[in-house]
Amino acid sequence: MQRLPFYAQVLTMVVLAALLVGVAYWLWPGIQGMGAQIARYRSEYTEKERQIREGQAIEQKLPEFEREIGNLQRKLGDIQQILPTGPETGDLLRWIKNMTDQSNLDLKSFAPGELKPVDFYKVFPIDMDVTGRYHDLGVFLDRVSKYSRIINVDNLRLAALRKGGDRSISASFTATTFVYEERAGERAEEGKP
Repeated sequence: MQRLPFYAQVLTMVVLAALLVGVAYWLWPGIQGMGAQIARYRSEYTEKERQIREGQAIEQKLPEFEREIGNLQRKLGDIQQILPTGPETGDLLRWIKNMTDQSNLDLKSFAPGELKPVDFYKVFPIDMDVTGRYHDLGVFLDRVSKYSRIINVDNLRLAALRKGGDRSISASFTATTFVYEERAGERAEEGKP
């Protein structure tokens, strides 16, 4: 290049510069695309790192979550004793019969009614008739109030018995218990925001 005259050197440099600019202009869209792709990869990498850190934090809390699940399952078991998912008529009849016997009452009738849906539970009425002494009826009702299931006693009607003997009253009432309806509870949960 030194043997060429000055204007030829300048002209050669201008042509080389123009070629360099042309090649760069021709390659520029690809380089720009690679830059955008690199930026996208960096953002994805950052997001994956964030998700990994989040997952590790959750993994560290896993034993705590498992303990919480165990506690909630125990609570659910306790609640299902109070508000079972089925009417359990046989168990309830055995318990009522046992309580009337322990309270010195005679169970004359035990007539379960139809389940009536209300919100997330069903009402299960049971019409009952017993005979015995007034004090014994009070003992029986006290024991019913302390049962693990919710039992409401209403429409209590008392009548004196005309016969002599140990039995002085007849009592008719409706014992109402409640049954949890799981599907209705799930629908209620789904409807919550």
